[in-house]
Amino acid sequence: MVFPAAPNNLSLKVKKERYLERYPPAGRHAPRIFAGYPSSYRVGMSNLGFHFLYGRLARSGRFRVERFFTDSAPRTVESGSYLSTAPVLFFSISYEEDYLNLIRILLAAGIDPLRKRRKRKPLILVGGAAVSVNPCPLEPVVDLIALGEGEGNLDRIIEMLTEYGSANASRLLGELAAAPEFLVLGLAESGRIRARGREREDFPRSVILTPQTVFSNMMLVEMSRGCPGKCLFCVASPLYRPYRYLTVERFQGILEETLVPVKKVGLVSTAITAHPDFARILQLLYKKDIQVGLGSFRAEDMDGEKARLIGRSGAGSATLAPESGSESLRAKLGKKVPDEMYFQAAGNLRSAGIGIFNLYLLSGVPGENEQTLRETRKFLERFKSAGGGARISVHLNTVVPKAGTPLQYYPLPAEEELLGRLKQIKALCRELGIRTRVKSLRASLRQAVMSLGGSNLGEALIDYAGGGVSWKKSLQRRGMDPFLPHRERGIEEKLPWEKVFREEGGSELLRQYRELEVED
Repeated sequence: MVFPAAPNNLSLKVKKERYLERYPPAGRHAPRIFAGYPSSYRVGMSNLGFHFLYGRLARSGRFRVERFFTDSAPRTVESGSYLSTAPVLFFSISYEEDYLNLIRILLAAGIDPLRKRRKRKPLILVGGAAVSVNPCPLEPVVDLIALGEGEGNLDRIIEMLTEYGSANASRLLGELAAAPEFLVLGLAESGRIRARGREREDFPRSVILTPQTVFSNMMLVEMSRGCPGKCLFCVASPLYRPYRYLTVERFQGILEETLVPVKKVGLVSTAITAHPDFARILQLLYKKDIQVGLGSFRAEDMDGEKARLIGRSGAGSATLAPESGSESLRAKLGKKVPDEMYFQAAGNLRSAGIGIFNLYLLSGVPGENEQTLRETRKFLERFKSAGGGARISVHLNTVVPKAGTPLQYYPLPAEEELLGRLKQIKALCRELGIRTRVKSLRASLRQAVMSLGGSNLGEALIDYAGGGVSWKKSLQRRGMDPFLPHRERGIEEKLPWEKVFREEGGSELLRQYRELEVED
C-alpha cells in the first residue's frame, strides 16, 4: 500500500512503513475519516489502541482512512490533507496527559476545541482507557466518548456512519446515545453502567511495522486483557475485568497471517508471566527465530523454567513492579507479594543471564512513613544481593489517585511533603549505588488533576493549551481548585464521574479506602 509523501518531516518515516495486513480498497467517493493519536508519530505508532483504531476503520473498506499525530498536525500523514476538511476525527487516548495534546492539535488545525462553538464540524469521537475511567474532563471538547473496550463500540460507530453518514450528525449521535457504552455530549445524558468485558478470540496487534517507533519494526500483540491482580491504585482490573488471554493457537495464527515476515514480536500484557501458555509462547517464538520483547513481570509468577526461557529469548533486562519496598504497605495496597518472591525471581532471572533489573516504586501512597523508608532500604539491599551483581535501576513515581479505584477518595500529601519523600528515596538509592529515574512531581500532580477533574476542567485545558495562561490560573479561571488532588473527598460528595456511571461498587471502593485509613 503506497501513499503520497507527507508534506512534512514524516514523509521518510511513512516510506519505510510495511503493512501487516491487506485492506479492501475504499471507493473514490468513500467519505474520508481521519484517525489520530495525541502524541508524536513515534509514540502513537507504538500504541496498540491506535493500531486497533486505524486497522478496524481501514478493514471495513467503507472509508478513506488517514492518520495524524502532533508532529503532522494540522495535516494528515498520508496525503497531507488538512484536518479541518474531514467530517469526522477519531482520537485514541490512553493517558490523561494527552488531553492537552488533543486540544493543541485542534488549535493547530484551526478547529475550535470548544464543542458548543464548533457545532459538530467536524465530529470528534474519542475512546481509550483514560476517558473510560473518567470522561468528564473532555465533555466540553468532544462530541462522543466511547466507554470501555473498543471492539464492539467501534463496530457500532462504523455501522452508524455507514447508515447515516457524517452529514446527519444529529441522527447518528442520537442512535448511539441509546447505547450505554456511548456518552454523547450535547444531548440529554442518562446514567451509564460500566459493562463487564466480553470473551474474545482476538485482541489488538500492530497493523503497520515501522522503524520509527519506540519498538523499532516490532509487531506488538496484546496477549491478555485486565489483570489477575487487585492493586487498589490501578484501573486495569476494574476497567477490563474479567482477566482474559489470547490462546497460543490464535497467537500462532496471527504470526502466520502477516503479509510480511516478522522478526520481532512484543508481548503486551499487564502480567505476561501470568499467561497460562507463557512458556509455550516463548518456545514457539524461539523455534521461529523471532526476537521477543517483554514488559513487566510479576514476581509471584516467576519460576526457574520461565526465567530460563526469558534468558534464552535474548532479553537482557527484566522489569518488576513491587510498588513499595515495604512488604506490609505493599499488601495494604492490594499487592500481597512477599519480599522473598522478589528475591527469588531476581535470583532465577540472574541465573538465566539477565544483567539489568528495572524496579518500579510508588511514593506518596497511604500509610507511607519513616518505617517504610527503612524497610525499602532493606528490600533494595537484599534485592541487590539476590541480583548477583546485575545493574539495578529504580523508576520512582508519585502515586496518582484514579477515578474508579479506592484511591479516588485519597487526599495526596502536600507538595512539599511529596517532594521530600522522593528526595529521601532517591538519596537512599544513591547510597546503595542504584540508579534512579524520578518522574516530575509537577507532571504527576497535573495528571492527578486530570484524573479527578470534572467537566469544567475541559475549558481550563483549552485556556492552558492556548498559551499565555499558567496552569494554576487556567484552573482558577474556570472555578477549579488547583489543589484538588490534596483535598479530602468523601461519600457525601458527588464525584464528577458519578453522573456518568451508576457504580454498584461505589460503596465497596469507599469501604476499601476506609480500611486503608484504619490500618494507617
